[in-house]
Amino acid sequence: MPNIVTVDGLRKAAEKYDPVLRQLPAYALREVIAALRLNVQKVDMKDVITLERRKSGGTMPYVPGAAITYQEDMLNYESADLSVYETVFKAKENITNYKDVDVQFLGGKPFDNKTKQHPLEYKIIQTMIKTHAEDVMFALFHAERNTAGTNALSCFYGYNSQIDSLISAGKLTAARGNYAPTGAFDAPVDSNDTAAYENLVDFIGGAHNMLRSSIGGDPLLYVPENVLVNVRAAYRNKVKAFQMPTMEEVKNQIREDALCPGLEFITHVALGVGHRVMLIKPGLLDLGWNTDAAAQFVQVRNPFEDPNLVQFWLQASYGTRLRDWHEKLFRVNDQTNACLDLAGDYTATGAVRVTIEGPAGARWHLDGYTQQRSSGQYILGLAPGTYTIKFNDVDGYSAPADINITVKAGEDVSKTASYTTAPAQVAATGISLNKSTTTIAKDANETLEATLAPANATSAVTWTSDNEAVATVNSSGKVVGVAAGSANIIATANGHSATCAVTVTE
Repeated sequence: MPNIVTVDGLRKAAEKYDPVLRQLPAYALREVIAALRLNVQKVDMKDVITLERRKSGGTMPYVPGAAITYQEDMLNYESADLSVYETVFKAKENITNYKDVDVQFLGGKPFDNKTKQHPLEYKIIQTMIKTHAEDVMFALFHAERNTAGTNALSCFYGYNSQIDSLISAGKLTAARGNYAPTGAFDAPVDSNDTAAYENLVDFIGGAHNMLRSSIGGDPLLYVPENVLVNVRAAYRNKVKAFQMPTMEEVKNQIREDALCPGLEFITHVALGVGHRVMLIKPGLLDLGWNTDAAAQFVQVRNPFEDPNLVQFWLQASYGTRLRDWHEKLFRVNDQTNACLDLAGDYTATGAVRVTIEGPAGARWHLDGYTQQRSSGQYILGLAPGTYTIKFNDVDGYSAPADINITVKAGEDVSKTASYTTAPAQVAATGISLNKSTTTIAKDANETLEATLAPANATSAVTWTSDNEAVATVNSSGKVVGVAAGSANIIATANGHSATCAVTVTE
């Protein structure tokens, strides 16, 4: 079967539709632009806006003949820059990948096998641009320009990079109120833990009155989904609810408790995962773009020996800007978020599933992750790498040992672990030492041995010295002479004790 797509056809499509293709990145990003309330503008290289800072307090009573005092430095200015940086999308395809495609209708138009008048070439180029736009979307908040980088996260400075720079420059501070340390919004550790909910309410409620008001637009809270999940669990603890409250119930209570009735919650995969939250007025986030860097936006080339290999080359420029960071308009906390790279359709992450043999209360989690899972449950969306599976403690059972795993893209990791019944606990009714007195030299050591009664007692033995300036003892009963003198070494188990009098000589 002959190729239904040719290099020449792709090249002609790129030339024919060039004016349309230049608009596609912005068009492909239209949904995320709307969801994140971004301002979009075309920028040649750099756009600068000037921020006016006014000082209050110049108004006072007028009294004829009174001494006149003046307020000074009533007006200052800061600038916010939007710089765009060149990026390139490079791809190499083999056009024979398409020869087995049975095309009857494409894009709502019939495929004409005789005249080749079909939009497949255009659709292929369009798909390349869509992939490029998705790369940009997931980098919007997390990118940091690095010319030695090899992915979208190194192409320009994202919103989080802009915020981090403002923190470093001392423009976001707790004293001003546009920066608020909150700590992480961790999942509750028990049924009494309400910290995640309380911390989020404090973050919002502690913002400037103007920011919490509807003057200038209702405030927007940019919050990763994982934070809201933990906040909801903490709110359930707060109200002692039998069932998990709905997310809308939790949001309404946050609005009331934080005295922020018009608050709108913005959650989107582009925010990533982590604990950074941001409270802002609408219209503060700018996205700059430019697709005019090259004479032709998408270039289709055939620089390879294999005539079926085609190179797609796309150049565009992108940048972000926080328009203002005044405390009346903006507040951010001290946490960070990590990128969720979900661009494209190929699976870039893996999953883990653990089956537990043991008691009903047995749970597992990944080291560094707070959320616990029951037997048979999965953790999805894990970046390729190494992880450690850990298990919780259950009374009467010994937990399985940690399991180290390697996660690969597109693969599930399944493990099985078993809890074992712990030996019966027998309380000690007495304790004795192998020596009641002993003499050791300074810097020398001797290990005392404790014997419990009954012989099968499982109580833990603790060791102490009543004069550590003379002799110390560790958890194994090892006594070390420190200085000449006398000390009592005491072994204790279940409230019973035995003593050895130690004399230390020079």
